[in-house]
Amino acid sequence: MKYDWTKYKTKILELKEIFKNKTEGINVDVDVVTPEDPDFDPKMQLPYIRVRYYVEDDHAHERKIELFEHLIKKDIDEIVREVEFFIQEFESEIDASEYGGG
Repeated sequence: MKYDWTKYKTKILELKEIFKNKTEGINVDVDVVTPEDPDFDPKMQLPYIRVRYYVEDDHAHERKIELFEHLIKKDIDEIVREVEFFIQEFESEIDASEYGGG
């Protein structure tokens, strides 16, 4: 469901700064990507959070978490908590598939 993301641009830019300065772990990169960014995936319709989980230096799994309006309307701290939960789930899925048990 597409919406005018520019209405939430200030909050999205704040998220970008939070995740740029946050250390999720040595094997994870977290980037907030908007349609204005040169590396924005044109298949996506909304700003999203790109999570790359490196299992080796040259091998990463990637997931995109779309910033749907129902999520972006929430308080910034709540958004961060939800995104961190999504990231932890993603890491667990990759660990289970890469290292057994999945």
